[in-house]
Amino acid sequence: MFKITDHIEFDSSLRAVCPSCEADGKGKKKNLALVPGTDGAYKCHRGCSTEDIRAALGQEKPRQIPTALAQPQRTSTSVPPQRIAQDHALMSKSSKALEWLNARGITEEAIAHFKLGIARSKAGSKHIPSISIPIPNATGTQYWRKKRIAPWLTGDDRPADAQDWSQYGIPQQVFFTHKPDGADCTYLCEGEWDAIRLGWEMRADPKVAIACFTCGCGSAPAPDELDRMPGDVVIFYDQDEPGRKGAKKLADRLGTRSKVATVPTIEGSEEGWDITDALNVFEIKDIHEAAAKAERWAIATKKNDVQLRMITNAELIDRAADYIDWLVPELLTCDELFVLGMPPRGGKSLWCMTLAKAIATGGKFLDRPVTQGSVLYVNLEDGDAKIKTRQISQGWDRDLPVYWLDKFKLTELPDLGEAIDEIGDVRLVVLDTFSRVRSDGMKETGAEMGQVLEPLQEMCKAKNVCAILTHHLSKGTIEKDQNPFDLLRGSGSIRATARGSMVIIPADNCYRLIAENGHTDNMDLRIRINPATLEWRLLGNWEPRVDGDMKDQILDHLNLIGEATVTEVAKSLNFKASSVSTILYRLQADDMVIKVGGKGPRPARYMRSANYRQQLDSLLAVANPDGESDTALRQQKEGYREYSDQSDHSALSDQNSMITSEEMITLSPDKGNCWRKDSKPSTAGDTKRQQGDPLLALDGASNCHTLKPGDQVRYVGQNWQRERICGRKKLIVESIAEDIAVVNHTAWRFTQSIAVSELAIAK
Repeated sequence: MFKITDHIEFDSSLRAVCPSCEADGKGKKKNLALVPGTDGAYKCHRGCSTEDIRAALGQEKPRQIPTALAQPQRTSTSVPPQRIAQDHALMSKSSKALEWLNARGITEEAIAHFKLGIARSKAGSKHIPSISIPIPNATGTQYWRKKRIAPWLTGDDRPADAQDWSQYGIPQQVFFTHKPDGADCTYLCEGEWDAIRLGWEMRADPKVAIACFTCGCGSAPAPDELDRMPGDVVIFYDQDEPGRKGAKKLADRLGTRSKVATVPTIEGSEEGWDITDALNVFEIKDIHEAAAKAERWAIATKKNDVQLRMITNAELIDRAADYIDWLVPELLTCDELFVLGMPPRGGKSLWCMTLAKAIATGGKFLDRPVTQGSVLYVNLEDGDAKIKTRQISQGWDRDLPVYWLDKFKLTELPDLGEAIDEIGDVRLVVLDTFSRVRSDGMKETGAEMGQVLEPLQEMCKAKNVCAILTHHLSKGTIEKDQNPFDLLRGSGSIRATARGSMVIIPADNCYRLIAENGHTDNMDLRIRINPATLEWRLLGNWEPRVDGDMKDQILDHLNLIGEATVTEVAKSLNFKASSVSTILYRLQADDMVIKVGGKGPRPARYMRSANYRQQLDSLLAVANPDGESDTALRQQKEGYREYSDQSDHSALSDQNSMITSEEMITLSPDKGNCWRKDSKPSTAGDTKRQQGDPLLALDGASNCHTLKPGDQVRYVGQNWQRERICGRKKLIVESIAEDIAVVNHTAWRFTQSIAVSELAIAK
């Protein structure tokens, strides 16, 4: 029984190149498809009949109706040996064809051996000459002609509708260019020219057969054709992506009798390097060596969907982020779904508009800094005039990056994803309200909620956006000891699907915002609408617990390098990324740093705020009144509140806390800017610090060195702030004035002025 899958490999979308289309020169698209839900039914979307497809495969359907009633058979495209001889006789008269073949290393002797000839091929309304490759049938009594259409015609000389190849009616089969009777191995090439060239070069080899397929590297003949190849099959496909994929696919079909070899290449070879290229540079022995190095193919066990999704614990650790990327710190993450519940007419839309304005402007929301970006707002309850009035009260700019939709259903979620991609930097999607975006007839309780919210949560992950879905509460008040999230209609399905839930309920002279997000403890905030601006505001202040010393070090680090991600700061200072993230949010709220970027897979970067940089520039423009201070260090902000040490800021396990040395290089007072070796530390308390650092060295010709611009030095002073900045870095001396050296480092944004006596030559 004929099965199309025995002859053609289909991809995961059940698509493949149609052999009939390929024979017509239209084989670039995957027009052939398996019909889902059937036992191997197939069709060509270009219109080829099943008879045409089977004929192209050499598997014509047996007649089951009287011959008199049957449709006439397709005219055979095979020709007798006499026609091949006629084509070959014309080859000697085509100087262009001979020149083209000779340029590919195919000599006149090889042309005669393989009976290459000249035939005609149709190009539009014309016929142009082609090089024909005769491919014999199993008995050798008939030949198909695979034609390379006028390869010497290029550019404007080539007809616009001329194909590269013509192989109409040629079945998928193995084409041997060398097959000795005692062959116990087959070298399989990707194309006919490679097989002809290699077959000619190895025509005297009694053990190795040379072959290729008439269908290229993307398909393979039927199993009975594959069985014609003797012994192990060493696959020498081209060194490009189609060749690598085709070799793997064929090896899976051949199983353990196959080996995938690498064509011998030279350094700097281009993509697509093939056997012909290799034979122009290497010898046959190099081909044999490549075949010997090829390992026997191990059949990969096809995994099911569950196995493909399964990962190891190490992969999970590598995939997971080192810190939580917040859209609004401790409230909303950047890539998940949150449901906001509130009684009707309670201010849900004002809450969402307050949040949307903060995200679009990069301001604050409920006293928290936010990650700036565009907003896509689905408004299905309020009219344009009402929205405009609220924007005026809240102080919106007309050009804020907020995009509005007044019609939308969750069934249009794929279209919403395309809109997000088109905008490009969407951070927040607001869906107001769930009762309007859900499909008609869907209940707001039960399992249907989960089925609707799951695709929305997946979209948030895929697009790296936060979605707020507003929802109604079953009642506006909470009973004693009642879980506030039970007020959400369908709360069980909502909390099982969405990352977080928030409910806003009335309280004494304010509202309570009760929120859960799975990353922090549940929050219970007091909030209120400002009647003048119609914006929700926090009653009190947001004061995360941060460590003052860590804060100073992070600021100093940003002063020097300009900008960095959370991970880069944590790695440079040997802090935990979660603690660095919390402190940076606090500094962002105090306008000491700004957060930029962070859309998609790229993490956000932090840098000092514009206000600080302006202050620093003005300070650096005048002389420093304090000769002992370092102008490149951040000055303590007056009145800045230090917080108690409540965050996890312990050093990582590999943090080095000791520096040992045996010798010091110190300034010689009688030699100016000159270095001298001293075998003893300057003070007893500095013994550990000054014991011979192997990174410090002297010029072997002298114990005394004059410091000059361009020298590499290290900081060896006792100032802990400079030590924290300089560490064990190799610093470059830029200039020297009296006893002060100006040094720099590739990772710094500002230079440092350090006393010469606190520097040591580093080699």
